[in-house]
Amino acid sequence: MIIEVRDFPSELQGTLDGYLKALKNARQMVKEELIVRKSIDFEPMAHQISVAKKVIYEMNTRAILADEVGLGKTVEAGLILKEKILRKEVETALILTPASLTGQWHAEMLEKFGIEFTIATQSEDFLNNMVIASIHLAKREPHRESVISRRWDMLIVDEAHHVRNPGTQNYRLIRSIDSKFMLLLTATPVSNSLKEIYYLADLLKPGMFGTYREFESRYFKDRRGHEVVNLDELKAKLESVMIRNRRRDVFVDFTNRVVKTHLGELSEGERVLYDSILDFLKSEDNKLRVIAYAKAATSSPRAVAKMAWNALKRERNLNAREKLLRIYRLGMDAHFSKIALLKRVADTVEGGVIFTTYIETQREIAEFLNDFGFRAIIFHGGMNSLERKEAIRMFKDRGGFLVATDSGGEGLNLQFVNTMINFDLPWNPMKVEQRIGRIHRIGQSRDIYVVNLAYRDTIEEHVLNILDRKINLFRSVVGEVDAILGSLEGNFEAIVADIIMKSRTKEELGRRFEELANALEKIKSSYESTERMNSDMFSEFKLSVVAGGV
Repeated sequence: MIIEVRDFPSELQGTLDGYLKALKNARQMVKEELIVRKSIDFEPMAHQISVAKKVIYEMNTRAILADEVGLGKTVEAGLILKEKILRKEVETALILTPASLTGQWHAEMLEKFGIEFTIATQSEDFLNNMVIASIHLAKREPHRESVISRRWDMLIVDEAHHVRNPGTQNYRLIRSIDSKFMLLLTATPVSNSLKEIYYLADLLKPGMFGTYREFESRYFKDRRGHEVVNLDELKAKLESVMIRNRRRDVFVDFTNRVVKTHLGELSEGERVLYDSILDFLKSEDNKLRVIAYAKAATSSPRAVAKMAWNALKRERNLNAREKLLRIYRLGMDAHFSKIALLKRVADTVEGGVIFTTYIETQREIAEFLNDFGFRAIIFHGGMNSLERKEAIRMFKDRGGFLVATDSGGEGLNLQFVNTMINFDLPWNPMKVEQRIGRIHRIGQSRDIYVVNLAYRDTIEEHVLNILDRKINLFRSVVGEVDAILGSLEGNFEAIVADIIMKSRTKEELGRRFEELANALEKIKSSYESTERMNSDMFSEFKLSVVAGGV
């Protein structure tokens, strides 16, 4: 590396001290630069940049990223990974996550950092250079052998509290992986005892605390590891492997969320359509199709009709064709009643953004709003960049409603409005959070309002009940729901589809949803208890990079 020495101190010119001081300053300037900032199209938050610098320059890129929920540990990991790629220090990387988060990681790495990963589904996938896999898949043979039989430049483990128990397959897998750099991401590194920190740190730097018995005798005040002695010494050691920023230090004056749900009744035609769809799905074995039709059923009749028409072009089974044709005709004839719920809301707010999943529903919403004297601006993924910019400019300058699809809403910054309406509900909780994040972000000066529109006595109401009342999605800090759902074995949407496919009666459907709701409620309660313990314990350590910077 060539360092050019400039601004040589005049009072020290010609001296060795002057040269050394200038050299130190020049090196510091190099140290403070991250190449990655010039290769990305978004501005990371200040603490995320500080974390990346500290991990790369002071921690040898082996660290526990333990920021509290909502501070963007995924972005921090992406910054570090991309920086190492740009510096030609990383060519292979493995990201291990709970199954429910593989898609989210894939999208985040591609959209924010331009890194194309393969989501592993079979052993051969681990031959690729950039791989994302669920840890549940990776720990099972023959996949495990594929993972540990090669060396990885970078290993990233999300929700790393799942690997802190040395007696588990998860822990033994991570211990067996040969990697030059390693990032362990968790907002809750401790669940029961400080001993869990020992095992996480030992994955990064084996032997840094000596044996576990030595660690216990040196730092435990009580046998359970709930209270600490030699605090300053332990803090000094943890500073070399762990960073923990707190929300209260980063988000000053972050505004509140106010949530309102409006429930309506299916029209007579919509109820017949809805029941016909459920009947059709009982014989279906394709979960993606179940998810698509069941969600469309509570969006708009035309969205269902379009889906059925497209399916008819490909379907060869006569019985299935007959059912699809019936669904198509019912969808074209049914009265669209949810639009009345939207009218009730539109009359009480000064504009905002309306999200729907389907283009057909989007068109009907826009036509309805314009017919009733509201200004509606369309925004979707099929628009080019100039059309998108013009739509946002018009929305910002003239007000009214921006009617957006989920694909169109990615990357939107709409903190100049404070109302968001879920016309239909994604079953993927991360997508719901992404919608809310379009208006509830840094720079939002007002409390924001989230309005949910849903039909009574439908799957949509069951899902809304779980997301709102059981895991408190709409009022949660960004990332909390990810942490809760990460404890589920499987994808939330797939679990819902499985309930639909296995339920023979309406009563059985309700019972299965109630069982899922209760299971998630228990997970949430356990998570909240663990987070309180981490908050109390690590308040003594002060491992933040926010206050002091790097």
